Amino acid sequence: MRVVNYNIKLDVDFSGKKYSGIEKIKITDAEKKITLDLNKIDIHKIKVNGADVKFEAGEDGVTFPTNGGDIVAEVQFSSDNDRGLKGFYVAGTEKEYILSTQFEESDARRAFPCIDNPNYKATFDITMAIDKDLQAISNMPVKFETLENNKKIVQFEQTPVMATYLVYLGVGHFDEMEDKYRGKRLALTAMKGHLTESRYPIECAKKSLEYLENYTGIDYMLPKLNLISVPEFAAGAMENWGAITFREILLNIDKSTTSRSYKRTAEVITHELVHMWFGDLVTMKWWNDLWLNESFATFFAFKTVDSTNPDWKFFGDFLLDQTDGAYTMDALKNSHPINADVTDPRSISQLSYEIRYGKGSNVLRMIEAYVGKDVFMKAMRNYLKEFSYSNASGSDLWNSIEKESGMGISAIMEQWISQKGYPYLDTAKDGDSLKISQKQFYFLEGDKNSTWKIPLFINRFSSEEKLLMEGNEMKVDGDILSLNFNHNGFYRVLYDDSMFENISRNLSQITAEEKWGLANDLYAFLLSGKINMTTYVRRLEKLYGINENIVIDEISKELFNLYTITDNNYFKDLANFYIKDKMEYVEANRKDDFNFKITLSGLYTKLAYINNDFCKSLLKKYSSYENVDPDFRLAYLVAEAKINQDFSYFADIITNTKNDEDKTKAITASGALEGDKNHSAIMEFVKSGKAKKQ
Repeated sequence: MRVVNYNIKLDVDFSGKKYSGIEKIKITDAEKKITLDLNKIDIHKIKVNGADVKFEAGEDGVTFPTNGGDIVAEVQFSSDNDRGLKGFYVAGTEKEYILSTQFEESDARRAFPCIDNPNYKATFDITMAIDKDLQAISNMPVKFETLENNKKIVQFEQTPVMATYLVYLGVGHFDEMEDKYRGKRLALTAMKGHLTESRYPIECAKKSLEYLENYTGIDYMLPKLNLISVPEFAAGAMENWGAITFREILLNIDKSTTSRSYKRTAEVITHELVHMWFGDLVTMKWWNDLWLNESFATFFAFKTVDSTNPDWKFFGDFLLDQTDGAYTMDALKNSHPINADVTDPRSISQLSYEIRYGKGSNVLRMIEAYVGKDVFMKAMRNYLKEFSYSNASGSDLWNSIEKESGMGISAIMEQWISQKGYPYLDTAKDGDSLKISQKQFYFLEGDKNSTWKIPLFINRFSSEEKLLMEGNEMKVDGDILSLNFNHNGFYRVLYDDSMFENISRNLSQITAEEKWGLANDLYAFLLSGKINMTTYVRRLEKLYGINENIVIDEISKELFNLYTITDNNYFKDLANFYIKDKMEYVEANRKDDFNFKITLSGLYTKLAYINNDFCKSLLKKYSSYENVDPDFRLAYLVAEAKINQDFSYFADIITNTKNDEDKTKAITASGALEGDKNHSAIMEFVKSGKAKKQ
């Protein structure tokens, strides 16, 4: 059975927050009994090829008979607009709102009856009847508008073949900033009065679209693209084809936007644009392979932004944001494989972001480094070309890479996506050779010790060598400096004392990414008990002189965390010393560097949490958080919380400021408040509903 087309006509009662609809579903090779998915939708009538049929409607679906063959099923239905940030829902306040949609993974069925399965792709013809003063948005451009029965009828052009979860419906009063990209309409869209004045999101989109078109060899497919700012939104963003939705905070660029948020906005916009190819054009067959969509989007977002903004050195952020989180989550007993078994899409929310996005993208980065960037790009182009407007699985991807590279990628990848966890390498000198053994890394001892086929990236001082470790042990000859060049591999390395000492004497021979890996591995080995505190501190001190921003971020985080975990003055002193030392270095040498400004803001915030004298100096220097550079406002607000201990100050910011970034900082800093009075006030504020739903 194949669903060919949905022709959906909705009559929207905007003020009543409800709607009715008639849809005609064209199906070929229909089964004798068809069940359409639905949720909180009332079914009034169903016809098959023009004749009324009896139907059985339940909470999860409606079932009706057919004679098989090619049919058109006509369904009349009605529903209320959802209030829970999913389906076709109300976004905003009672007085100021839009109607918007969020369908992934299985909530298209909350808006209209459908076969809500990614493998049942179809075209969509969408028409909406709305109040005359309103506007409607969908995936495609408006085909025509007319007035009928005192309502505006908006019909959209037919979509390409696509999955139900990618359909978008938007109704309300909108403002737009319009541009063109290679002749196609590109618009920044927001609820009236909420549109940013900055062109930054549009410029990010244009640069990323150009890179992705050049990389994939496939032009952006639709005639237009809306970047839609939604006032209340559960996800960070959603890749509805041609109508991408975002939290307002991501697109509202203004004078209060931090350097870190400029990066974050570029990354998220690009992540969703990558989905136009990986997810929308080529869609997974079933939700087991959702990681294909998200891992690709994560990896290629960083890859794209790294190319469009080379000064950002964005793969450093990849390690801090994606690798570290994946390492942490995947070392727990309750982790799960990348390719987790999904029988019900409603269970997907229980799967870890750090695995689906983080580990998956790290494995893709590792494979790209192993086969080579040019080979990987050719394989991606072949994969997209073969499965365009269709569905694919993980094995389809591995076959494409294997065919292009001539290497046994399928056998490697099967282990990495089907086994939870990851390995660490133990090293020991054996004569003129280096003996390497692999074990599964756990923070606490696990009940299983899996083995992986590990692509090794060996740093031989002046060159890199790639080897495949296929068993528990192997020996490698020759001069070896380190075992994870550029930190390309998703594995940790526990060096013996002599090898670590040699690395520490030759830090100029390794990249910033590999230096980050040294520090991050040390911390993990300490927490897991594989090295003791004395060894950790002794080795970490050898890395203190490193001044790359991602290493400063990592070491300051470790020392800060050790103090907050243990409340031990020894770690407080270590953290104070290191953070102050690096603050002095950055302020003296790198203050105008974009990346180092972000690092400096993090150092300020950490020091505010642990040093009351520093807090007092911040409060003395500035009369209000609004007078502080946006990058350093969080540190100021933490100081306010630590010294004055008054939640009402933060409640006022959260309630009254229009800037979502400042609201978020105030919420974060309020975590430093102490005492029953403050905690009770926070609970009452949460219950009041004054904070925006996100």
